[in-house]
Amino acid sequence: MKVWIYTNTRKNVGDPQHLKVFATKEAAQPWFKQNDPEGVAFAYEIMLGRRYLAKTLLVLSVLLLGIADLFTTNMILNLGLGELNPFMHIAQTWLGSWWLIPKLGLTYFMMWLLWRSNNPYNIALVVAFCCMPVLNNLLIIASSH
Repeated sequence: MKVWIYTNTRKNVGDPQHLKVFATKEAAQPWFKQNDPEGVAFAYEIMLGRRYLAKTLLVLSVLLLGIADLFTTNMILNLGLGELNPFMHIAQTWLGSWWLIPKLGLTYFMMWLLWRSNNPYNIALVVAFCCMPVLNNLLIIASSH
């Protein structure tokens, strides 16, 4: 994937008008005709690749697992059973039905931390760990029927 970058040499580095980045050559051409007919842009290759896609899918799977954990935990609570995680038990006791706010907040915080990682293998390890509460909840639900 390429982007097209125009540098305005009349502006200082750091000035918002110093650089213009265009997604395609076709997007750059009308801007040049209107603003700087003599200007040129150079192509810059962006390397996203499979690692970026894998990282994105892994981090999004943490969100899906967090939602699955919320759903299965609510099913367990509706069956009359309790929460085993002491932190979530305190949140349920203090916040009532709003306990899901700290749970989702922790999920989003974990996603942010994982996004900062550059090693997809470590991210995959954390995702595998996040599967455990959901699997445990499913076993509890299955054994209660």
